[in-house]
Amino acid sequence: MNSAYYVAMLVVAIIVTLLYSLFPIYNKINPTLGGLPIFYWYQILLLAVTTVLSAVVVHFVKEEGER
Repeated sequence: MNSAYYVAMLVVAIIVTLLYSLFPIYNKINPTLGGLPIFYWYQILLLAVTTVLSAVVVHFVKEEGER
């Protein structure tokens, strides 16, 4: 792995950490969606966002390494 991978993953980690640091804003019981508080939906959404961002970084760094 090259240094671009590590830099990109650090940026992703910083973005996700900042999103998770918004805990006091989304730590609410109401509103609910499907019977679950918004807190749980935000956590599920961030899990998906983290996965997608990490996959994008791996994809682009892998393509760059194959050239």
